[in-house]
Amino acid sequence: MRITLSFSAILFILSLLLLPFLHAAKPAFLLSWPTPNPAFAKGMGYSAFLQKTGPDKAYSSGAFGCVRNHGFKFHEGLDLFPVKRDGRGRAEDKVFSAMGGVVRHINPTSSHSAYGKYLVLEHTRLDPPLYSLYAHLASIESGLKVGSPVKVAQVLGKMGNTASYRIPLDRSHLHFEIGLRLTDDFQSWYDKKPYETRNRHGNYSGFNLVGIDPLPFYSAYQRKSFATPRDYLRSLPVAAKIRVRSSRTPDFVRRYPTLCKAPAKGSAPIAWDCSFGPFGIPLRIEPATQPLSSKSAKHQVLSVDLATQQKPCRRLVEKKGSQLVPAEQLLVYLELLFGT
Repeated sequence: MRITLSFSAILFILSLLLLPFLHAAKPAFLLSWPTPNPAFAKGMGYSAFLQKTGPDKAYSSGAFGCVRNHGFKFHEGLDLFPVKRDGRGRAEDKVFSAMGGVVRHINPTSSHSAYGKYLVLEHTRLDPPLYSLYAHLASIESGLKVGSPVKVAQVLGKMGNTASYRIPLDRSHLHFEIGLRLTDDFQSWYDKKPYETRNRHGNYSGFNLVGIDPLPFYSAYQRKSFATPRDYLRSLPVAAKIRVRSSRTPDFVRRYPTLCKAPAKGSAPIAWDCSFGPFGIPLRIEPATQPLSSKSAKHQVLSVDLATQQKPCRRLVEKKGSQLVPAEQLLVYLELLFGT
């Protein structure tokens, strides 16, 4: 039996879904779940809202982190399954904005990205301004364009299975991310790489976006344990601290001033100390007070949380001979941040 809901009924249901989140913080920071599924808000487990990667896979394969290929493949966000399908099995769930913000990027062509049809919002009034990403959409709301203001819980599109590769219809889902953007000059980095396809996504390519795990973020919001995203980011453990030889001030420092410390006016730093959280999200960048211990090295590992290095994927630091050095993924992040 197929149930058809009126527009007013849909709004009423959505208001109920928002209630667990809207009461939790100041009016300037409202947080909504991005799908109509109330399972997470009700405290239910993974099987009630996460789309697993196959029938014989665990539901945790739709979670954030080292959840794919026996822990060797990283997943940057959450995969959320639909609660409603049509007679042909196509998802009918609307996708909603997690927070108020501005549309920064829309990719309307499935084959142009592993994300398929996707859009990126920047939440400009937050401290710091986070991004959120909504991928594998069947469609994007026709009135949206780059620069459009978006309210919390506004409809962005419809859940689907679009991608540059095949996602089976029965695994239609929303891929959802929250995080920070590394650089405003992504194209310069991309041009130096041997990629065969052109960058169609400007600064909003997935290479340039670094996410946090949305589930602890939403849970902490429900508990009222932070007032701003800055407070939440400061609560994350520092997985690695790296000193970088550079006198250039990254645009990341200018864009996220409450996470970073700019050099004194008229001065150029000799190096920068960069603190990275789980899986490499930058938590703080500030001018170093001391030079690197080696005159020839570009990077120096100042500290590392060994507990965060035990996972098979996304290690930030590795051993080279007797020295600790940034691992491959962290080197990419440092290149993007410092333009080297």
